[in-house]
Amino acid sequence: MRVSKRKMAIALGLIISLNQCKVDPKVDGLYSGTPYTLPKLSKKYRPYVEDATNPMTQEGVQLGRMLFYDKNLSVDGSISCATCHKQQFAFGDSSELSVNIVGPTKRNTPPLMNLSMNKRFFWDGRVSSLADASADALKGEQHFDFNKSLDQFRANATYVSLFRKAFGKPDDITEEKVHKAIAQFIRIMVSVNAQFDKTYTAGLTAQEKNGLLIFNDNYKGDCFHCHADGPYLTFVNQDVTFANNALDSINDVNDFKDKGLGDFTKLNKDFGKFKIPTIRNWMYTAPYMHDGRFKTIEEVIDHYSDHLQLSPTVDPLMQLLNQGGSHMSASDKSDLIAFLKTLNDASFVNDTSFANPFK
Repeated sequence: MRVSKRKMAIALGLIISLNQCKVDPKVDGLYSGTPYTLPKLSKKYRPYVEDATNPMTQEGVQLGRMLFYDKNLSVDGSISCATCHKQQFAFGDSSELSVNIVGPTKRNTPPLMNLSMNKRFFWDGRVSSLADASADALKGEQHFDFNKSLDQFRANATYVSLFRKAFGKPDDITEEKVHKAIAQFIRIMVSVNAQFDKTYTAGLTAQEKNGLLIFNDNYKGDCFHCHADGPYLTFVNQDVTFANNALDSINDVNDFKDKGLGDFTKLNKDFGKFKIPTIRNWMYTAPYMHDGRFKTIEEVIDHYSDHLQLSPTVDPLMQLLNQGGSHMSASDKSDLIAFLKTLNDASFVNDTSFANPFK
């Protein structure tokens, strides 16, 4: 039977096309990451905020963990993200001010936990995603030189494989993927295993219950305006987010040593305002405030009780400003601290899944 040249050409083209569509499992397996699911939360917590631009995979989290601890990401190989964000301090630091490759900065290192519920990051709120926060910190603190690091990534088979699995085709390593991977690792830093999480109010002692009442009392602790939002995952009021908490006596907004949110927005009304930090795991995160001025929780409580300072942008929710604070009794302060202790989660600072993978 004779077959025309045209039919033979069509058949040959079809065979070639089918062969090109075949998938080599040994190769294709490098491009399919395993989806990562964050632990399920009780209904009393604010739900996770998903990031559609950065879907999480187990490989992406593992890659981010390695990058978080890799000192080679700093231009001189001297520091990593973990140099300032130490797990034993709830991924904060015990130093008054954070240190970059050239020396101390002007702000304290904020702890990292439950950040997928946050809308803005850094003390001045200058970025709105964890990936952008990673990019900002790498460039600002570590003077990250991607081109320099790229050769090291490509020479490391583990990095090459993880980048491929985490982010799929094409398999190139990009600076954006570095930032996204670190963001994925930070997103898994979830702390919901404190005493308060396990028992809520039913498990509190009489002293701790009184401390909670003081926490929510306008004329005593008055903590709840900034540090509670119904669902107790963050202990930050998501409707306030930034505030001037009467730290300094200032007559003119231009006199603020650090303008905080105003550095980002350039608005006078935002000068001296800073991102409200979570009070979870406070036992591990001293010193406190954006500049690390308070060394102990007692100093923090004394500030709100007795040493409020007037300035033009003080938050109006600080209703006892004109009398310098609520002037709590010693027993009230002691009871408040007893309650605050129930917000510390020892399992978080000892969780090996967050630890240095190079050790």
